[in-house]
Amino acid sequence: MKRFLAALAIALGLATTAYSQIPTLDGFQTTFENFAKDIAGTLTLNSSAGTTWSDAYIGGFPHLGVGLVTSTAFAPSDAVKTVFDAFGVGLPSPLDKLESLGMPVPALAASFKIGLPFIPLDVGIKGGYLPGSLGDSLESATGVSATYTNIGLTARYALVKQNILLPAVSIGASYNYQKGGIVAPMGIPAPNMSVDIGGTSYNIGLTEPKLGLDWSSNTFDFTAQVSKTLLFILTPYVGAGYTLGTSKISGGLNSDLTTTYPGGMDALKAAMASAGQSLPFNSVGIGYSAESTDPILRLYGGFSLNILVIRLDIQGVFVPKLETQPQALAASFTTRVQL
Repeated sequence: MKRFLAALAIALGLATTAYSQIPTLDGFQTTFENFAKDIAGTLTLNSSAGTTWSDAYIGGFPHLGVGLVTSTAFAPSDAVKTVFDAFGVGLPSPLDKLESLGMPVPALAASFKIGLPFIPLDVGIKGGYLPGSLGDSLESATGVSATYTNIGLTARYALVKQNILLPAVSIGASYNYQKGGIVAPMGIPAPNMSVDIGGTSYNIGLTEPKLGLDWSSNTFDFTAQVSKTLLFILTPYVGAGYTLGTSKISGGLNSDLTTTYPGGMDALKAAMASAGQSLPFNSVGIGYSAESTDPILRLYGGFSLNILVIRLDIQGVFVPKLETQPQALAASFTTRVQL
């Protein structure tokens, strides 16, 4: 988990290149809100991690399994690039190499499923949490502070049970909740932003800014899946999922603020309010928020290697480009014991 959050911090850092332009406050707000909305959509996708296993149905009681899933969804690279462009800097090398995929947004959870007696239904629970000690270790090693929690409940009904000829076919439904936050040093010289009041432009200076993000998502996910175990050691599978819900993300630039406006920041805020301009300030700097309620349709597939009671489950996810849905990719790896 520490490596995943460190990778996310690197992805969010704006690089050590000096900026070549001063963004306007309004322009950066539009840029950040568009960026945040795309990240929120990725969080909606990421919330479903761990709900599907290679077996469309694990069997009736006492069949059960428990394991650990690591997942990464990729936010659209175009949205990420606009944040860097706002400061006139190029993508840092970690993101530049991943430009075709996008910005990685990780998830981690333990997952448990058990078959019920008498009816062809398995139910499950998943959960992930970043302990305070691990968060402190991450901050000490990277300068990044982070929090992370997720939980989920799943039920899958077997329409067809696997036999010698037929595959297993199931439909499923789950509820997922996740909440997290990260504060990462930007690693660029102290930038300025400009704001126009009464036809005059004034600068807002940021001291040692950090990029801060807080997110949450509440989603309901519905799936249909087909799987077939071959020669006891390989289980390929394909499926489709449809996720509904709300993902919210807030954040911006955490920094002490200075301004060239006469009277300082308090006077600037009062002048902006009198002019009817929005006040994108919070207790730690400049902050914005965005929300995504767009549903996500995804196609997924993969296989598991079955070694006695051990399952090594690899899954790829493709989100096709639709009218309100940008194309995206995700991948997960699950290691579990299944009886």
